Amino acid sequence: MKRPDDKVTSFDDDFESALVQWREKHRLREDDAVLLLVDLFRIHQQHWDELRRRELPSFEQFRSDITRLVETARAIQELATGLHERLQRGVTHVPAPTVTRTAAWLATLAGGLAGYLLGRAGA
Repeated sequence: MKRPDDKVTSFDDDFESALVQWREKHRLREDDAVLLLVDLFRIHQQHWDELRRRELPSFEQFRSDITRLVETARAIQELATGLHERLQRGVTHVPAPTVTRTAAWLATLAGGLAGYLLGRAGA
């Protein structure tokens, strides 16, 4: 998508004028072999430029992909925030059950007695 203030630069015109100046400076004829090599180089360059254009996605496509990525990230962030809020509302803070000293003392006594009896039975 071109903006109205974007200027289209023609590098072919610049190249042609530089080539004319170079020819005049070195007094080359129109049918000189060096100019044939320059034409061959231009054909080669145009070929590779066309290949690069076909292989690379356009910046507009890249921009639309980035826009979709940002929108998806924003949607995921909103969903994660909503899930976090629901989980915070749904969680009730219930104190963990505690063990009394008496229950702990009796469990220790029972474990010790069981260990003693198992040791006597195995011996």
